[in-house]
Amino acid sequence: MLIDDLPCHILYHLCKYLSFIDIINTSQTCKRLYILIEKDDYFWMILIKNHFGRKLYQRYVYEIFQNRKNSNYALYHTEKDKQKFEKRLRKHEAKNVCSFWLLNMLNCKDNSDGYIAYNSIVNQNLHPRTNEIKMSLTMEEFIEYYLNKTKSLTKKNISQISLCKLIYFYLIESKRILGVDMFGIYLRCSKDHLSCTNAITANQEYDSNSSTGKFKSILPGVYEIICRIKLDKNDKYLTYYNQQCSKDYSIKKSVERYFYALADHGLDCERDRKTLNYDWFESNYLLYGNTNWFNETMGKIKVFELSDIYFGFTIKREFCYRNVLFDYIELNIVE
Repeated sequence: MLIDDLPCHILYHLCKYLSFIDIINTSQTCKRLYILIEKDDYFWMILIKNHFGRKLYQRYVYEIFQNRKNSNYALYHTEKDKQKFEKRLRKHEAKNVCSFWLLNMLNCKDNSDGYIAYNSIVNQNLHPRTNEIKMSLTMEEFIEYYLNKTKSLTKKNISQISLCKLIYFYLIESKRILGVDMFGIYLRCSKDHLSCTNAITANQEYDSNSSTGKFKSILPGVYEIICRIKLDKNDKYLTYYNQQCSKDYSIKKSVERYFYALADHGLDCERDRKTLNYDWFESNYLLYGNTNWFNETMGKIKVFELSDIYFGFTIKREFCYRNVLFDYIELNIVE
């Protein structure tokens, strides 16, 4: 039987077992498959439904493009709101900003966008201006996202690509930031800030384990945040750590590890010392040691509109003895 004799649904079924690259290569084998794959929107709609389920299919093929944009009023993003948030930020003295790890994570000293997103979330939770904020995306935003991401695309040639093919590619592409691309947060203060909680302690050569990063231009959706990490103990600081514990035994289990993520337009994700505690570290260290990487799910974050996602991780009160090393952090789309 020739391939031209096969019904379309058979070809759809065969292609759902192929990777994206294999599908593109298949489209170059003959004219019929080229037309089916490159010119048929329905082909990519079937793949989205088969690979990601009906719920994500409905969301990304129909809902987010049909929902009306949320108002700036509902999102606490009016000019009046922004001025209010920035005025509040400026009230913090420069030498005291170091005390607020979250402000450092959001890079509020140099850019107030993260701070505005944070205060928008806080106000929405405390005083919601609407009970139902919907996920929405305009076609112009979606096209602009790809034009900014892929320099080889132009407004002319992107119009020849199936919309569902672009959606499918976004759903399967890796949304990952490597540990080497994350930024350390320098929390040290000026010498005259004597009450600073981030003062350098004796025998300490480097900053506490605090790092931050940002995912740029994330489409609306629900994302699971997964960190690939490795645990480590620095024996160089063991003696100093034991000395501090002997003075106050509660220090041993009062370690503070904290993960936080938020979107420009969305909800936040938080893991605090209640779960990322001494027992969490010791049990995983016993299981994986200091040589094996493992995945840790930090939680889920919900994005309503095209957003940057800010995230950060910090360890306090460890005296540099225990550390968490990052291989990467990634976003996985979930229902």
